Amino acid sequence: MAWFKVSSSRLQYRGRLSREPFSAWARTVDGEARIDERARRDRLWVFASQRARRRMWREIELMSRAESFGKTLQWEAGQFEKTVVDASHAPGLPRRTIALHRLVIVPRTLVAGRMRTALRRRVINSDAFAELDPTLRDFFSEQLVAELDAAVGSHRPTVSRPVLTHEEWGCVGYHTDYEWVDPFFAGQGWGGHFLMFEFPIQGLARKARKELEQAVQEIQRSLANLSRNQRHAIVQVAVDGLPRATA
Repeated sequence: MAWFKVSSSRLQYRGRLSREPFSAWARTVDGEARIDERARRDRLWVFASQRARRRMWREIELMSRAESFGKTLQWEAGQFEKTVVDASHAPGLPRRTIALHRLVIVPRTLVAGRMRTALRRRVINSDAFAELDPTLRDFFSEQLVAELDAAVGSHRPTVSRPVLTHEEWGCVGYHTDYEWVDPFFAGQGWGGHFLMFEFPIQGLARKARKELEQAVQEIQRSLANLSRNQRHAIVQVAVDGLPRATA
């Protein structure tokens, strides 16, 4: 089960952490190495990996039972929303204007990079994660970004059913199969983009809604004309033009 969902058009923490992401991480090369490291540190010799893995998950479970933990994760959902909106203001990103409001394509890798940097600082400095093994802080930081992103994608946002975020902005489209930068630099699984729209406070009139739906299709089609170098340059200009991510 995913850690987050979209309810009433907003990101919401489900109230519990499922074990599947941790189990998947434990089977990776990095996960196995971290588990072996923990086993050596705890001087486990018999069934060392299994015992270390159980101990690590137990730490996550105990942390998640703290009264403040749910509030912390819901707050992080708000930070993710804010990060997507902040990235929507980056220079150089493909955009259109509908009824004097902006429609912007925001590469997922741009959002993930900024969120990941700030989140790791918060996890390191937060009392909520103070008892967590440093290795697990790295796992948790990375997985939390992936879970928040996946919750938006699972909702399959459109103009008529957006994921509302921050400062009247909403996600009206989500795609994963467009390569903005080489996965070697962006990380596997971070292709594609959000389509972010700055909704009017009074809502969209029917005519403007149709214009927005058409603009979404047009801006998507326009991406086919961008060369690989142009895509890389767009992301680089956006990164350079945004202020440094802060905790």
